[in-house]
Amino acid sequence: MKYIFHLGRIPALSLAEIQAVFEKMKIDYTVDLIDSRFLILDIEDKIDFEELLPQVGGVIKIAKIIDNYKNLDDALEKTAFIIEDLNQKKSGKKIIGYSIYFTLNTDKNKVFEISENIKKKFIEIKKLCPKNSSIRIIFPDKNLEIKSVSVFKNKMIKKGGEFNFMFLNAPHPNPLPQGEGVILSKTIAVQDIESYSQRDYNRPKKDVKIGMMPPKLAQIMINLAQVRKGATILDPFCGIGTILQEALLNDYRVVGSDANGEQIVSSKENLKWLETKYVLEYPDYKIFQADTKSITKKIKQNSIDAIVTESTLGPVYKKVPSKIEIRHNYNLFIKMYTSFFQIAKSILRKKGRLVITIPAYKMKDGKFITAPFIDRLEKIGYSIVSPLSKEFLTEDIEITDRNSIIYYRQNQIVAREVFVFENK
Repeated sequence: MKYIFHLGRIPALSLAEIQAVFEKMKIDYTVDLIDSRFLILDIEDKIDFEELLPQVGGVIKIAKIIDNYKNLDDALEKTAFIIEDLNQKKSGKKIIGYSIYFTLNTDKNKVFEISENIKKKFIEIKKLCPKNSSIRIIFPDKNLEIKSVSVFKNKMIKKGGEFNFMFLNAPHPNPLPQGEGVILSKTIAVQDIESYSQRDYNRPKKDVKIGMMPPKLAQIMINLAQVRKGATILDPFCGIGTILQEALLNDYRVVGSDANGEQIVSSKENLKWLETKYVLEYPDYKIFQADTKSITKKIKQNSIDAIVTESTLGPVYKKVPSKIEIRHNYNLFIKMYTSFFQIAKSILRKKGRLVITIPAYKMKDGKFITAPFIDRLEKIGYSIVSPLSKEFLTEDIEITDRNSIIYYRQNQIVAREVFVFENK
């Protein structure tokens, strides 16, 4: 079967996570199409995507492809047939909707014509609905898409369905075998945005001053570590516990430490809240105060399966700092990172991964200044793992020339450069 994965804001990270998770789960797939918003895979294995999706942070929704059609009319007729069959099999109120996607830029008049034709067809379907049944239609927004939060809140997957019309309106680097046309798909899993929001903003302890790591990014980084369920993950700069909470939710044993006692208290309180909120029956975690120099007194050598962490991002800036100031920041970071990587090597298992973010600075021209000391960290006894294989690297998808991925928001000056190191 073919599936469409709708990628998150940083597509390279989303793809890296999918590749890591499928590799760990030993899922075979064939890549049919990749661009900055979508990944289409042909997968023979049977997968419970509703169970899988909450475990990955970089996928917005997953849709199962019904078929590929030469024209819109054929796709709409198939949609009408599916909804008619749904009416016969399912009693009560149905909630249906649709989203429209184009793989390349399309003339505005053509887009309007297509969207109007689809809208008319769905209204017609509603009018032809049997008297003993009822349908509510959720129409897409101005971007021709129903937001994932709306699909989730309205329980569209269980109560009806979201239909997706993807137009292959021009030649594509990785076209489907049937060439151009309309791909009709039906959403089978959607990200629970509210749950991420709760874990980000509704937990008892927050610290906006230090720049909180988003739970989605924490989840992606954990998946990039590629360790089995039940393995031990360490965050030696745990702060208020974002990485720890995401690891616990994904059934890992967790060890957290921090030099700041207040952060340890906050982290413990947040994890207690998590236990209650998500009804964790047997959460396995240990949190203690320690700087990286003394951490080996509390953790045995070669006992940690993976380290997933974020140290300081340095000063928060409202305007782009000078290159001299950036160089000064990196000079302060060098000693800290070098010392940490040396200590981490002794407690991390051989071939264990260290997934870490390192500050990068976005300049006015949109380019990034990145840490100049990465080669020093490799020489301690690590190798950098490329987050993406060649089949995922296209004109739309890029990683840095040193095999990292930069995570940033539009107006953010201090970004995060995500690395996956392996202990040799």
